[in-house]
Amino acid sequence: MAAPFYEFEGNKRLLWIAQEWVRHSDDLADWAMQRLVNRRDVWSQYTLRDGKIGVVMLPIHERRKLGTDMVTHTKLARHFAGKSPAHLIGLFSISDHSTCKWFAIDVDLHDETVPNAGEIAGANFEAAYSWAERLREMGMDPMLVDSNGVGGYHVWVLLDKEYPLADVYDLADNIRSEWKDLGLPRRPEIFPPKREVAPDDLPYTLRVPGRHHTRHHYTRIWNFFALAGENDWLEGGEAIEAMMATRPSKLPKSKRPKRKATLKPAPKPKEAKTADESRKPRVCVDLDGVLAQYDKWRGIDHIGEPVEGALQFMKKLARFASITIFSSRCAQDVLEGSRISPGQLRIRVIEWLEKHKFPYTDVYIGQGKPRAAAFIDDRAVLCSPQTDEGAFDAALAQTRILVKKPHGMPDRSD
Repeated sequence: MAAPFYEFEGNKRLLWIAQEWVRHSDDLADWAMQRLVNRRDVWSQYTLRDGKIGVVMLPIHERRKLGTDMVTHTKLARHFAGKSPAHLIGLFSISDHSTCKWFAIDVDLHDETVPNAGEIAGANFEAAYSWAERLREMGMDPMLVDSNGVGGYHVWVLLDKEYPLADVYDLADNIRSEWKDLGLPRRPEIFPPKREVAPDDLPYTLRVPGRHHTRHHYTRIWNFFALAGENDWLEGGEAIEAMMATRPSKLPKSKRPKRKATLKPAPKPKEAKTADESRKPRVCVDLDGVLAQYDKWRGIDHIGEPVEGALQFMKKLARFASITIFSSRCAQDVLEGSRISPGQLRIRVIEWLEKHKFPYTDVYIGQGKPRAAAFIDDRAVLCSPQTDEGAFDAALAQTRILVKKPHGMPDRSD
């Protein structure tokens, strides 16, 4: 058997990206099980036979009602690790009781050798970007995904709960209805692909983000919050972090009327942005001690009442910044052994923010330091030695003060 990723030999960048997906495969599997899996009893599986890649529906019809073959954490982790095209899977957008956890628009370009492929790829991106921006205007948090690296794009929206199939289909169909006005040569596919399904009806699946089945390409995520000089497309660990941090959105209560497309010029992916662009920079705000009252540790999922003035502060901040909430309670060493998962904790934080009407764009539960223009934290210490000769001394003095104050977080023996 060939070694994993032998096809990428000599391409250090692609090998690095592949290893990032392997490293995060378990976390991605947890995320996908919670956010992407509408039904576990059926899925599509890519196959590799005699050097040719195909796709089949599994399990076979005779085994579907046995309940022995399921979408499992292992299958999902194997997909995200992507060590072989035969490990890749696609998931259904409709549950067995006609609900949906997500919807997507698929703007394809399978063959980059067709006439006018460059123009088609450009139109595909312009349309996908326009739809993503429209969804953002509706208060949703879409992922704009470079699906194959040659002009195919997906626009994914994760939903905060299961919604009726007909309602989800109507919204996705309404969004894509502008395809002619946006210059596309054909109507793109949407997921869910049908407004209603019979009990044994299994519409086609959508390939889960990750490695492409035929191209040397991994999913890239558009960075709506890129600062000047930063990459527009996130890859590897940054793309994975952005994907798992995507905020599940509420489905609008009523279908919006169709409107004539007004195409906003999409930024060119390879151009650096200027500081005066309309996109807001990301600012990370700590939860405990800044927004929520905090005097001592009372458990993973206990969040105090809002700090006086915090809501007004956040409303002012939201005028010029995209706000990401973060908390040390999401750290791996704190959650280890806990009854609550990172995803469940994220939902608790979102519920608290929405209960108290705090504006926010995202709640960060990833590991490591999120990318941001600024951090607001009650225990942060400013240290800028490149511009302040006394920065190190001042930072030491401030740190001595902070470490003497009890922080209240438990160690793992508690």
